[in-house]
Amino acid sequence: MTSILSFLVVGAVMVFVGWPLFRARPSESVALTDGDSTSPLERQKQEAYAAIKEAEFDLRMGKLSDEDFKLLEQRYRQQALAAIVALEKSGTRSRAAKAPVAGAPTPGRFAFCPACGNRLTARANFCGECGHSLRDAVA
Repeated sequence: MTSILSFLVVGAVMVFVGWPLFRARPSESVALTDGDSTSPLERQKQEAYAAIKEAEFDLRMGKLSDEDFKLLEQRYRQQALAAIVALEKSGTRSRAAKAPVAGAPTPGRFAFCPACGNRLTARANFCGECGHSLRDAVA
């Protein structure tokens, strides 16, 4: 009787632990059912922006020299601009570039800190350089 109970408990634990491995991931199921996928040009633009941000981070961390950063930045900017030009020619607009719904609130965001002028990251609540709160400035 004890061995049967032990097997049931072990089996229940195995099912509980293994359940996430056997179910579909939400991002995959949404991507398969969602007909509105990003275009290759939009993806190229987003990847170029991400690569520029990564290069800026590597420069700040000391992993890149100034010359290497300038070369990488120039190459990725050209890729992003080529994608933007192709998007403009095709008439496709990104989700972020679509006009906002009338009456919908649009939160203000800063590209630079109003206190020290440092460049800000996306969705930053505080300046990374001086620590100035951006929530107070937006409100």
